[in-house]
Amino acid sequence: MTFTLDVSIAASSADRVDAADELPLVAQVRDFAYNTLAPRALQTDREGLTADTVEELRRLGLLNHLAPARFGGAELDKAAERRVHEHLAYGDFNTWLAWAQHTGLIVHFTDLADSGEPIGELGERVLRGEILTGTAVSDARHYPTRYVRATPVDGGWTITGTVSWVSGWGLNTLLSVAAIDPTTETQLLALIPADDERLRAEPLGLVAANGSRTWRVTFEGAFVAESNIVKRTPRSEWNHRDQNIVSDVRPQVFGVARAILDELDASGTDAAVAVAQAWAPQFARYRALAYSLTDRAASDPKGPQYFEDRLTLKVEVLRSLHEIARALTVSRAGSGILDTDTAALHARSAPSFRSRARTNTRGQPSSHTSRQRHTTENLWRGTARRGVAARDCR
Repeated sequence: MTFTLDVSIAASSADRVDAADELPLVAQVRDFAYNTLAPRALQTDREGLTADTVEELRRLGLLNHLAPARFGGAELDKAAERRVHEHLAYGDFNTWLAWAQHTGLIVHFTDLADSGEPIGELGERVLRGEILTGTAVSDARHYPTRYVRATPVDGGWTITGTVSWVSGWGLNTLLSVAAIDPTTETQLLALIPADDERLRAEPLGLVAANGSRTWRVTFEGAFVAESNIVKRTPRSEWNHRDQNIVSDVRPQVFGVARAILDELDASGTDAAVAVAQAWAPQFARYRALAYSLTDRAASDPKGPQYFEDRLTLKVEVLRSLHEIARALTVSRAGSGILDTDTAALHARSAPSFRSRARTNTRGQPSSHTSRQRHTTENLWRGTARRGVAARDCR
């Protein structure tokens, strides 16, 4: 578990996240995640996220938690938002995944509203928390080899192509789709109703997050009016922003880690408790460093962005998450591999972060990404040769 990085740790970012539990909404989210989502997480994984759960999220205020108060939102800041992600991922990874896809549009329409720009009827519904939206953006990372194409036509655009995955399918009212016009190297954010007749969707047989309602969606020349193109971004600018996303250890990772450590600590076996006690301080350090690096980079966009430091940390954290998930499985002996045991659920969820990290890194077409990919693959190979904490639970 020895890990060093040549940067200092400022605990203040993580401390602000912890302090967010004092906010009424965040405290309610914690109770909901721990007392409602977690006990039924296995059922959700088997049967899928339900409309009732989405309604519970809406009643809590989690469909517009970042929106301005005049729309009924809670205007949560970055620290509180991180804490909400941690709590929901702690309670149920499937619910978190479908919900997290919705948050991007809240941020976008909040920025528009704050700047005095018109947001339209759909924007108002998003900011008032009336609907759950889905996101179809991941394939933009694979441009130009694979992407959703935007073609200008009279009055708007046609959208054509396949998105590898959209979570929350069947519960989403609206999709935000990243489509690219290759003639101008411009990326559009298009709003498309989930029930558009020019959409075709098929379920994915997932090993992890099987209850997240994640489907593959194909757009067969779907028409989008100009008024429903809510953002235009040069590809170069989008790539830079996306580097900040894929380089970071995100809050949901720490939520899942805390759930695993808590289960190890509550197991009642000396070996499992010892593993939890050994890893908990390390994850606290990871968390403080991750939030500190992200905030330091964001405070000066023209200054050092610490991409390689952030990516190195991410690889180490995801490897460590896999280790403690394995430890929990081993600690449960035979029951740990049953689909009725949360150890098996965590064992599937933890590697999914690692798989998505590799996919995301490979998808960015930039010179910096080439270095990221080289660094990532070397780190994966190196960490694969390290010791396994799980053996201590036997």
